Amino acid sequence: MHRRARMTGPAVPAQNAPDSRARTGLVAPDLLQAEQPRRAADWYELFFDLVFVAVIAVSADLIEGDPRLSTVVLFVLLFFPLWWAWVNLMVTNNLYGTRFPVIGALVIAAMPGAAAMAIAISGSIINYGWLYAAGAAYIRLVLLVMWLIPYVTRVAVVRLWRPLAYNLGTAALWLISIGVPAPGRYWLWALAVAAEVSLLAFHPGGLANEIYDRAVVSHLLERVGLFVVIVIGEAVYLSVTGLVALPTIGGGAAALFGFLVCALLARAFFRWGAPTAERGLTAAQQAHSYGAMRDVVMYLPFVLVTALTLIAAAIGIAVVDASAPMSLSVRTLLACGIGGFYLANAAVGLRLGRPIGGIALLLVPALVLSAAACFLSGGLAAWATLALAALALALLEVVSRMLSTRPGRVHSGVGPEPTTANG
Repeated sequence: MHRRARMTGPAVPAQNAPDSRARTGLVAPDLLQAEQPRRAADWYELFFDLVFVAVIAVSADLIEGDPRLSTVVLFVLLFFPLWWAWVNLMVTNNLYGTRFPVIGALVIAAMPGAAAMAIAISGSIINYGWLYAAGAAYIRLVLLVMWLIPYVTRVAVVRLWRPLAYNLGTAALWLISIGVPAPGRYWLWALAVAAEVSLLAFHPGGLANEIYDRAVVSHLLERVGLFVVIVIGEAVYLSVTGLVALPTIGGGAAALFGFLVCALLARAFFRWGAPTAERGLTAAQQAHSYGAMRDVVMYLPFVLVTALTLIAAAIGIAVVDASAPMSLSVRTLLACGIGGFYLANAAVGLRLGRPIGGIALLLVPALVLSAAACFLSGGLAAWATLALAALALALLEVVSRMLSTRPGRVHSGVGPEPTTANG
């Protein structure tokens, strides 16, 4: 069942060089956080995110209409370039937005590119691949201008070849792909994204220094948190609209338990994950751990958002057909979504230097309980499967509280505990 996109989504850079204590991880994270300037998301960023409300809606509809593995793989492959564009715009604005007000106008100017990519996904990538490629190229040209502004004003220390290769070079690949028939077109897309990822991974150069000196951790995490809200909001929306379309008692129960699943996941993220990540990222910045900052801000949230999108699609399907048992593919969506959510948070913890033994104390129960709730309920109605999933998450909340309060605990990655970052 197709639904139209919904509009329901939602300061001064640090310049101090780290001392030897920060480099060895001996500075208390609370002290680091106090030294880090805070910055809220700008209005134009929130306006830009409205495009991604539509992106998530289109993605959830795609999976809801055909919840097979092939559809999920297609979603992941098409969604990553969109996420990559979003996160690059977010980081660039984080570094230079307060210094150059025109950056805000350029963020808004990038909206048609993201919209074009979303329309192409909705209309069939086979028929509208040219529109998807044109949108991706357009965003990279906007990013090129955003990076040239601090370069020509001698604010940025990044060498000129980097934005030219990272944005102009890859924009050319996207544009060339428009004239190349499938499947060659798709290989050019993969090459363009791989080139950007490689440039970040192997030649950070001056970019790393920009991150250490200018990045505002609180702003980065707020932006990621707002994106998480968009995806969780999509799950809530699917629950409500599914119930409106078919108001039954079973549908009401499915919507209620779907809402509880969303609430418990949101609580886990905002109560435990985000505050701990801020402490860890601040420590990573002070310790000049470029790799940890890049992975935690740019890569791992993609896994988190993807997992939540799978959960949203599964809830939407369950509410529409609440009295029948979930198919194996839908139960797999739900299990992989919940498991992926906790795996992403565990990976963040590991990347920020937390001991694997402590993280496993929560991760293992999360994977076991979510899998049991989804795969041992094959004969039950869909609403009952969601009820068991909500129960599993409630039990995980109890486990996380026990781990975060026990004396002499090994930190499990669920509470606000001091950490050091590994490069």
